[in-house]
Amino acid sequence: MLGMHIHDAEKVLEELKLDIVSKGKNMVKFKTENGNHFSITTEKGNIVYMENDWLQQPKSRGALITDFQFGLTSLKDIRTRFGTNGYTYKSNAAFTTDTHLVMFNCFELDSEKEEILVTITKIALKEEVTESNVASKLRLDAIILADKSYLDKIWGKEKTYDAKRKKVTL
Repeated sequence: MLGMHIHDAEKVLEELKLDIVSKGKNMVKFKTENGNHFSITTEKGNIVYMENDWLQQPKSRGALITDFQFGLTSLKDIRTRFGTNGYTYKSNAAFTTDTHLVMFNCFELDSEKEEILVTITKIALKEEVTESNVASKLRLDAIILADKSYLDKIWGKEKTYDAKRKKVTL
């Protein structure tokens, strides 16, 4: 994302010419050119997690990786493109807020870096959702690229795998 890669040394963050929204011990959140947020987490001096969050503005639908569009690309579109539903972490597969159903789907990238692409999709609870149409109604809200072992550490090792699970390419 924006020239940053999983396992890059954290010093590459100095190359980003974006406004910093917030900064923590191992995390920096930037504002992208299209107004969305881009967070990078480091561990032991290397990038282990990158997240691009949509701030709900129609003019800023483009994600930093893939040609998926925030608010337009559905979970069904993602499953069709990759030919799998990937897997979910049992700790955060799906949950509801006061207003939305949110789902996290993980896809192993066909790379030597043990990278995972995570798509976060959501739908308003007021929508008429059924089991047969939920994947078509869930829309991309955020996208993550992370090191597999880091995700296992923060979300746990228990997962539920799709029977058609396979490595995917972007």
